[in-house]
Amino acid sequence: MQDLTLNLLGFPAANRDISVQVIDPVSRNVVRTVTPFLDGTVRVPKIDPGAYEIAIRHPNVALPILQRPIRVLPVGPTNISVVIDPSKFRNTPIEDIPDANLAPVQDLAQSVAETVTSLGNKLPGEAILAQDWNAMAGAIRDLAGALGQLTQLASPIGHNHPELEKKFDEVSGNFGELINSVSASLTELQRQFQTQRIRQQITDVLDTAAIDPASPKGLEFTTLVKNLETSVTASPTTFGREVRNTAVQLSTKLEALLDEKAGDPAFANAESVKGLSTSIDLAKQQRTTTYAAELEHQRKVDRSVGGAILSRNL
Repeated sequence: MQDLTLNLLGFPAANRDISVQVIDPVSRNVVRTVTPFLDGTVRVPKIDPGAYEIAIRHPNVALPILQRPIRVLPVGPTNISVVIDPSKFRNTPIEDIPDANLAPVQDLAQSVAETVTSLGNKLPGEAILAQDWNAMAGAIRDLAGALGQLTQLASPIGHNHPELEKKFDEVSGNFGELINSVSASLTELQRQFQTQRIRQQITDVLDTAAIDPASPKGLEFTTLVKNLETSVTASPTTFGREVRNTAVQLSTKLEALLDEKAGDPAFANAESVKGLSTSIDLAKQQRTTTYAAELEHQRKVDRSVGGAILSRNL
């Protein structure tokens, strides 16, 4: 057994409440759950060498803030540095912009009103004196200046709110990350269902052919599924490639078995053989590159194959 040391970097403020799970990537069982020191150091002593997956969790975040595969080396201690994205914890309050002081503008507008009041009530034919005209022109000038100041202090309807735009951008970013995390989790769960369905279909075909799954002949089929079981956390492109490769190999094995059982027409027409053949054909079509597209493909598989084989095991 070896010692594993993780160094959590990026956001020390979260170290106090973080927990780190070490997960078996095949069985999905939690091997260890440890908490870091305040400096971000996580020590996992006496752990078997091999491939694992770590899930870093925080009570204020519903989904793991980080999930990635790791490998414990067979010789000497293993040291791994993990960077935590501080934006996972970002919840910036809306910026409080102080109210604009409109009192000087109001005073100036009131002064203009008082200035032009005395210039009113002219009678028809009464001359407009130069001083009256100059007073009115000055009042208009002051009113224009007050209006200019007002446009700088308070924007009209339809103006931008920078403080709200920043918050909306942050919320949108957090929501996008949540959607991506949920999509990845749902896809990985669906991959496990898909893998177990194919494994059960292989077992049914072997039972129909009277072949022991633990025999060398049976292991030729069952070992092919292990590649899918170890790739459930891979990217959609990588997992899709593994599915297609496994489907091609299964198709070759099944065709060889059908040739061996050519004298038994009941075997070729068995529901287990037809079910596995359908799943193989659908797996060959899996060329998705995004989680959303993969989930849609999995729905297509469920509509074609159904969940009866899976539900029998649950």
